[in-house]
Amino acid sequence: MADNELVAFRERWNQELKSRKEENPLVCASSSSSGDDPGQLGHKDLNKSCNTLKQKESSCTEDERSGGNAAAEAGQPQYVSIAHSLLDGRTSPLLDRIQQEKMRRKRQYHNMTNMCSVSRQQQMQPQRKVKKEEELVDQLIQDLNEVNDIPFFDVELPYELAMKIFEFLNCAELGRCAQVSRAWRVLAEDGVLWFRMCQREGYHQDASVSSSPCWKSTLRDCRNSYRAVCSNWKNRVGCVRQLQFELGKILCNVSSCDSFVLAGYTSGDVRLWNTLHWDLTSSYLKTNSLSANTHPRPHVSHVQVNSTVAAASYEDGCVDLWSTETGGEPIHHYQSPGRIQAFGLSLDSPVLVSATGTKVRLDSADDYGHWRTICETKLPKTVESLTLVPNRTDQSPLVVLAAGEDIYLLNPQEEEQPRTLHSVYGHPVTCLDASNTLSAFGVKRTGWAMHDGGNKGAGEREEAKQGES
Repeated sequence: MADNELVAFRERWNQELKSRKEENPLVCASSSSSGDDPGQLGHKDLNKSCNTLKQKESSCTEDERSGGNAAAEAGQPQYVSIAHSLLDGRTSPLLDRIQQEKMRRKRQYHNMTNMCSVSRQQQMQPQRKVKKEEELVDQLIQDLNEVNDIPFFDVELPYELAMKIFEFLNCAELGRCAQVSRAWRVLAEDGVLWFRMCQREGYHQDASVSSSPCWKSTLRDCRNSYRAVCSNWKNRVGCVRQLQFELGKILCNVSSCDSFVLAGYTSGDVRLWNTLHWDLTSSYLKTNSLSANTHPRPHVSHVQVNSTVAAASYEDGCVDLWSTETGGEPIHHYQSPGRIQAFGLSLDSPVLVSATGTKVRLDSADDYGHWRTICETKLPKTVESLTLVPNRTDQSPLVVLAAGEDIYLLNPQEEEQPRTLHSVYGHPVTCLDASNTLSAFGVKRTGWAMHDGGNKGAGEREEAKQGES
């Protein structure tokens, strides 16, 4: 029985070896066919792998043949030869098959992962575009924040706060700051900054920020023109122009404001010139019908002009008011009972004041251009001079009057009667002037100066000064 079992074992062993020999070319063919698929390894790599596999198979078959022949010659079973080969250090053919199977599975795994990565990249492309757009928007916001933040050495300030600091600098200091960096240069050349500086120096008070494209150059031009005027005035350099008037007529009074010049004559004529157009003739302003029909015509006693209206008073107590744009007929007219001693017109608002003896009349225009009387009052003494307080466009008009030895303040909105500011005993007032915070007057004799800080009217402080007349 033992011999029969040994013969059966040998037959099964030979059959397994034959089946293994038949499967080896199939494995090589399957590996080559799998390598020809697109998306796998290149043709060069497949050829190399196939060659190496063939070499290994041929070596294995040769060893098996040699082992088989030796076993057949020796009359020993084949498994004994395999055992001897293992003891001699040679590898088993099963290891080659296991290695080939591992390589085939690795290739399939790499192919699957490559296909998945390609499909995933195709799916992620729109998401990446969205992410790129979001990153661009974030970068833009970051850049804008960096632009709005002005570096001040070790800190960064917002643009508005940095501009507040730069408002305290003059032109030379701004020029030095503009050389520090680009951010400081942009800040130092800001139009709003130069616009405010221009207004602080008294230029273009009624303008807005959008009135000039470059306020820095505007301020430079204004300064240059002012220096040129001062230099020409000191050196007596300039062009003298003569305003033509009728021969034989005497000039009674003259007034000027901005580019307008107003003159009144003994003939009763009133003429208006615009110095911006020297080549044009003067504009003849027509008088009222009462003064025009009087023979001889009354002389002109006072004239006043501002940028919008021109006013004149006559010896018979009549007052005419014209528009500087249209001229021609008067737009407002009234007559006082006597001769007008003092006459005044506001330079920045449509307000006209006149004094006849002890009576004072104040006229003003409303928003529609209609003139009306807003105040009439009477002083204990004859009014000799008066002046309107400037820079009160949006407020009630104020009038400072000099009557005898007293100085009065008239505010038609708060008080009906003028309030006494100061009295000069034994020194008659000869001249008078006023600003938004101060009032000054001159007296007939030399002497002393006085500061009356306690007298206040309509929220303003008046300072009385006296000197030579």
